Amino acid sequence: MDSVGEHASPVSSRELRLAPRQVLIDDRSDGTKILKSPIEFRSSDRSVLDLLSEWASRAPDRIFLAQRTPDGGWQEMTYREMWRRVQAAGQGLINLGAARGDRLAILSGNSIEHAIVMFAAMAIDVVVAPISPSYSLLPGGMARIEDIAKVLRPNFVFAQSREPYFAARRIREFAGATWITSEGAGAEAVELERLYSTEPEPAFFERLSSIDVDRPAKILFTSGSTGLPKGVINTHRMMMCTIEMTALLVSSDADDSRWPVQVEWLPWHHTMGSNIILHGVLRDGGTLYIDDGRPLPHLFHRTIANLKEVSPTKMLSVPGGYTLLCEALAADPQLRTSFFRRLDALMYGGSAIARPTLDKLKELAIATIGRPVPILSGYGATETAPLISATHWTGSEPGEIGLPAPGIQLKLVPHGDAYEARVKGPNVTPGYLEMPDATRAAFDEEGFYRVGDLVSFVDPADPNMGLRFAGRVSENFKLSNGTWVVAGALRTALLAATEGVLQDVVIAGENRDRCALLAWLNSARAKQYATGSNKAEDRDLCCDPGVIAFIRERLQRHNKATGSSERIVSFILSDEPPSLGAGEITDKAYINQRAVLNRRREQVEMLYGRPTGVGVIVV
Repeated sequence: MDSVGEHASPVSSRELRLAPRQVLIDDRSDGTKILKSPIEFRSSDRSVLDLLSEWASRAPDRIFLAQRTPDGGWQEMTYREMWRRVQAAGQGLINLGAARGDRLAILSGNSIEHAIVMFAAMAIDVVVAPISPSYSLLPGGMARIEDIAKVLRPNFVFAQSREPYFAARRIREFAGATWITSEGAGAEAVELERLYSTEPEPAFFERLSSIDVDRPAKILFTSGSTGLPKGVINTHRMMMCTIEMTALLVSSDADDSRWPVQVEWLPWHHTMGSNIILHGVLRDGGTLYIDDGRPLPHLFHRTIANLKEVSPTKMLSVPGGYTLLCEALAADPQLRTSFFRRLDALMYGGSAIARPTLDKLKELAIATIGRPVPILSGYGATETAPLISATHWTGSEPGEIGLPAPGIQLKLVPHGDAYEARVKGPNVTPGYLEMPDATRAAFDEEGFYRVGDLVSFVDPADPNMGLRFAGRVSENFKLSNGTWVVAGALRTALLAATEGVLQDVVIAGENRDRCALLAWLNSARAKQYATGSNKAEDRDLCCDPGVIAFIRERLQRHNKATGSSERIVSFILSDEPPSLGAGEITDKAYINQRAVLNRRREQVEMLYGRPTGVGVIVV
């Protein structure tokens, strides 16, 4: 049986066009460097709404979005029908009293209905704010919604269904809003279906035609990894420029007989999921199958099922997602065939991919289709919608973040052995919603946004080789002897040293004499080294003698090959995963180092205890 969407394109892949690996550098006398791409970029005066209307005219019957139905099938929405419903919903919102500049919060996750409401709001100059559904689903998450509500004060709220999202109605700033839902509206909310039946009037088209691309279109709230969530203003220009910049770095021949098909889970309340994936698919007239899985052991089976039915032409995920995918691909020939058969490229962002994962992906691709698939990385921030730089070449190494995108000025300010990254460009936010002090602090005296990250050159003698991530300024710390520890770079080195057996680590050691680790296992890889009687249970793996011996031996190798500031004195293998509700991890599976260390102070003390605490392994 052919995969879903087989009509969309032939099996063969397209040749990617990759921008030249070149950078222009302005060296200043104080050591600061300004990096630019040699590719000319002209800021766009259009919005993503223009793209939706264009594809509705150009390819009306092509599937734009598809989502799983309760019976396991796919609900598909064509460009024509999507544009019709966006116009109707936009007029419906106007009829409900929506004024220019009003705000609409979205509490539920990725869905066709979510996309319709989001595009409809932006079309009529209503600012849309997707909020992590995890805040409604997990204990303690409602406090995050309360923090957001005080800043956002929405006029409208959309939720896919009543439960559990209607609990937010108890929050004062949400109570007075007009609620919209597509399932179980009752008397407390407007049924979305009612908006679909609205006929668009001149008021809708007047607002659409008079969009000011420099006005706020979307508010994306940061995950709070460096404090309380901040509402990052995204203008129409920012979002449009990001996808135009991306297309100048990586593109393929336009062909109406073969368009992009993607299966993606990254959430739309995060910048990568919405501004890169959703808008990128829209720019290319592609088809997006909404993946209801996640790169988590108890949810990843859904992703596997989806990839067996839909063969993607491109995928964008986080490194942890690719680690799980490698394990599934290696064990399932049917999945390998479906996944690789028309794959053009793999892309990742957010953190460094593990070397074993990178090598395994290449090996599996060659074994399945006889050729490697380009694996590209991107670097950015919510405040840059999110593109700053990318590796637009094959053969990149773990930790590389590439070169600045066209239109970007990347300012590198000397910071120890690395550089602090600051950025200016048409895709940079004007600031944070209702937070003037935070906005002022986010920009330097020349108007460059302070990213808060450290970077270094892959080859200082040849800047064209690109940059690598060297950690977050806020995560770096000093040992008691005054030596700085660059946490991000050390984390990457440790994951590489343990060959993927460690899924992730958090590094302790601030004001201590040596570094220690709180660590989590990649159970599939750890089982290869297990010697205990019960190798099936993840809990048992954390105390398995073979697993412990392997990690200890690899960390001892690491210690011999590095300086004293990066040596590891002890570690704990935790069988309690990082908590999303407690802010230890984000929806995209990124570890919040500070939150973990604060919440697990007792374990940190055990790492340095005399005598060493129970469960602590001395290296």
